[in-house]
This record gives sequence, C-alpha cells and structure tokens, in this order.
Amino acid sequence: MKTLHGFFSHGFPNCFHMGPLQNAITANFPHALDEQAHHIRDIIQHAKQHEARSVEPSIEAQNEWVAEIRRRAVFHKRFQTECTPGYYNNEGHPEAGSGFAGEQYAAQPQKYFTVIRRWRAEGMPGLDLG
Repeated sequence: MKTLHGFFSHGFPNCFHMGPLQNAITANFPHALDEQAHHIRDIIQHAKQHEARSVEPSIEAQNEWVAEIRRRAVFHKRFQTECTPGYYNNEGHPEAGSGFAGEQYAAQPQKYFTVIRRWRAEGMPGLDLG
C-alpha cells in the first residue's frame, strides 16, 4: 500500500488509515493513535473550512512520501532478507520491488510527529480537496 504519511492513499478519497503503516514506531501505541486522531481531525477541519467534500493525497505527494519511507527503511533490509519468505518481503526478495511499502517511518516518533505537524502548519501541501 502506498500512502501520504501513512494516513490516506491516492484514488481513495475520504479513506483514512490508522495504525503503524508508514507511520511512527512508538513504545506506547495509544500515544501514536492519539497523534493520528488529532492529525485526521485537523485534515477534516481543513476540508470543512474550504467547503471540500473529499480529501486525498496527490499522486506526487504520495510518491514522495513512499520514497522517503523506502530511503529510511535501510535498517529493515537484513531482517526482510533473512525472514521467512512471504508477502511482506516479496517472497524473500525485498529488493526486487514488489510494490509493497509497508515499512514504518524509521526515525524517532517525535521526528515523525514534527513532520506531520509541520505539514499541517504549511497548509497541507499535496492534499487534493474535492
């Protein structure tokens, strides 16, 4: 699955994802869910302020985020290569490019939360309102 910040995917308007997909890894999962809930709330408020009926990321913004996730996912490489072959590691060949981008944001959670807060403060670039 490809997303923007782990929350939504191009072509699926108004569909929000919650959980660890392309998102922060935290020791306290409820904290991550709380941050995610606030993020989604702010996106919905932004849409209402602009009288939009739908929100989804642009394909460009989504692709930029997936590239960032994959760039930072280097530390998963050994694990994915040595792990039992399956869907999540392209049957034991993670570098062959299955299209799956299920990694988490590999920096500290506070850095991720700063990234999404900054994105909101900058007017949510790459968010298409319909």
